[in-house]
This record gives sequence, C-alpha cells and structure tokens, in this order.
Amino acid sequence: MAQVERQTENRKDERKVAKEARKWQGISGRAGGSSDWTEVDCKLVTKAAAVVGAMGGAIRLGYTRDGGAFAVGIYGDGNPFTEYYHDVEEIEDFLRRVIATYE
Repeated sequence: MAQVERQTENRKDERKVAKEARKWQGISGRAGGSSDWTEVDCKLVTKAAAVVGAMGGAIRLGYTRDGGAFAVGIYGDGNPFTEYYHDVEEIEDFLRRVIATYE
C-alpha cells in the first residue's frame, strides 16, 4: 500500500514539475519588450555581483514577464527584494548604488 501511495505522490510531483516547465516554454527573456541586458555595462553587473556575493548574498537578473523592464533581485541582506527599471540608465544607476552600498 505504501508503495502505491509513493508512486501516486511521485506522479503528482512529476505533473507539477511538467506544469511549471510548460509555463516557461515559449517565453524568451525579452518577450517582445524593450529592456535588454546586453546593453547594460557588463563591468557594473560583474562588480555588483562580486560585492553582493562577497557579503554572502546573491543577485538575480531577469526581466518582467512582458520584457518591458529589468528585474533585479537581491538576496542575503535581510528580506529578499526585487527592483524594476525600464531603461539602461536606470538599471546602471541602481547597480552603482548596490556597489556603493555593499563595497
């Protein structure tokens, strides 16, 4: 009986994972939006990741679902948070502030 219950739970878990994977299928990073990480100064991105990582944190880089804005998550300094910015200048200013704060 226990084996049947485990198999049922495993199938539920597999369906959940498959559903999550389908949610992301067909969604590109930008999804037709205007934000583009390739336009951001890579030295700022690298330096921000390094200073946050040095204090035991992490940075998550991404886009909003529609691709119209950058999304940056900061982990390890209290409660995790995500900031959203629409253009390259805004995200670069944010990264400079992150560097100044954690350096």
